Amino acid sequence: MFLYAPMRLSACLIARDEEETLPRCLASLTGVVDEICVLDTGSRDRTPEIARQHGAKTGFRAWDQDFSAARNASLDLASGDWILQIDADEEIDPTSLEGLRLELENGPPCRLVEVQLLDGTSSPGTVQLARLFRRDARIRYARPVHESVVDSLSQANLPPPSPCSLRLIHHGYKPEFLARRDKHQRNLSILRSARDKAKADAYDFYKLATTLPTWEPSGERQEALESGWNAGMAQPESIRSEWPWWDRFVQAHVQSLFRNGQFSQANTVAQIVLAERNSSNPLTRSACAELNLRAGYPQLALEFCQSALSLLQTGRAHHLLARSDKDEAELEWIAARSAWACNLQDTFLVHVSRSIALGSLDARCLLAGWKISQGTSDGWKDLDLLLRSDSQHPSVLIAASEAALSQGDRSTSDLLLEKASLFPSDAAQRAHCRLWARAWLAGRTPPLNLPPFDFETSAIHGFLAVVRRHPWRPDPFLHVGAIRTALADLLESLLNAGLDEPVRLFASGSLNRDSDLPGIAQLVEAV
Repeated sequence: MFLYAPMRLSACLIARDEEETLPRCLASLTGVVDEICVLDTGSRDRTPEIARQHGAKTGFRAWDQDFSAARNASLDLASGDWILQIDADEEIDPTSLEGLRLELENGPPCRLVEVQLLDGTSSPGTVQLARLFRRDARIRYARPVHESVVDSLSQANLPPPSPCSLRLIHHGYKPEFLARRDKHQRNLSILRSARDKAKADAYDFYKLATTLPTWEPSGERQEALESGWNAGMAQPESIRSEWPWWDRFVQAHVQSLFRNGQFSQANTVAQIVLAERNSSNPLTRSACAELNLRAGYPQLALEFCQSALSLLQTGRAHHLLARSDKDEAELEWIAARSAWACNLQDTFLVHVSRSIALGSLDARCLLAGWKISQGTSDGWKDLDLLLRSDSQHPSVLIAASEAALSQGDRSTSDLLLEKASLFPSDAAQRAHCRLWARAWLAGRTPPLNLPPFDFETSAIHGFLAVVRRHPWRPDPFLHVGAIRTALADLLESLLNAGLDEPVRLFASGSLNRDSDLPGIAQLVEAV
């Protein structure tokens, strides 16, 4: 006669100086797991003592800048059939425990756990991570930071992880925790070391790029994205299809490319991934929407937004996708701008209202500006609220600048634009462009130290190149008609300002340049 042996679950965590967060984590494990294993990596506080007070099995390994090595050492402490990897700044959501043991009786040896990332906002993100797996010598952690067991599954010919009901709540992204632990600089140091030792893979480059600031000036971020793309494309598509982070990486890569004026390359990257991931890639579609809007194709941008929103709202997005309300708010904001460019007022109002409901400050600025342009008093009230709550945000400053200009207050408008231009962002780039245009209309000729990040900026680059007899050819992906229209608007503004000389220089310089931009020689005649 054989007796049934109940399956045992071990919780494994690594910790250092976690006396403030560890009690909450361990309390959430009590009565849920059969064993708690805590590996200390050099605490100078009461962390080991607190672990022992909660009945944990403890061990020690000196910290050597390698999370995987520490994680694997924590696994060596465990004796259960299954391992739950949890961090000291996390806790189990007790509402997600029903049926967990039954789930583990069947199915693959590794499960995806939903982790809610509390970040101090009202719209925390969620991510599915491989945190629950059988205790098996073949299942081990890899890479020194942002470690995971997923690579070891494929190396051992084990099936990929599948979702389960368990949910963890992660507190570590709250501002007070980030400031205290300086995770940012620690992770950057580890990732740069892996890169410099030629040990970085596609995921390492992705994490390096997304740990660096979006507007990092040295080009390190863009180089990391390019290296990550090349490393990722060197792998079979069947492997990329199982990477939960790939869509977000592609979104960041495409955005970096078009922000630097590389529209054709951005479109090539996006189209490759769209073809591979078929209909389950809302983040790539979001990047395509912004790409097409900037390139002068607002109707196509709107279609990309609407298809991506459908994927998110109906739950048909890739099941490994980490998403939050911020993704949906961003899509609604791009859709609102696209509808505005298409003169679809009702559609604009629907999307901008949804984006605001999801917490978008940019959408609030957009709607306030639209109301003011329509002559409604609500617009001024909305702008006043924005200035009271977010007076330093560049989008708010630009909205206030446009409002001041509508009242004929040019000096205040310019001061607000100058202030907005100081904060590295898409909004700051728009502020720089407006300041440049105003300077030229005032008879000054400052350089344009910006890449051609949309069709309007490309038109400015073209204007300057033609006037100065420099070579110029816009990116082939940009809408030729949109560039011509932007150029015509610029020339007309110069004429209205009484600045005939630059228009004359443009007229003579544009002769025989139809190969650069069809119809460019006729623009002066048209205005």
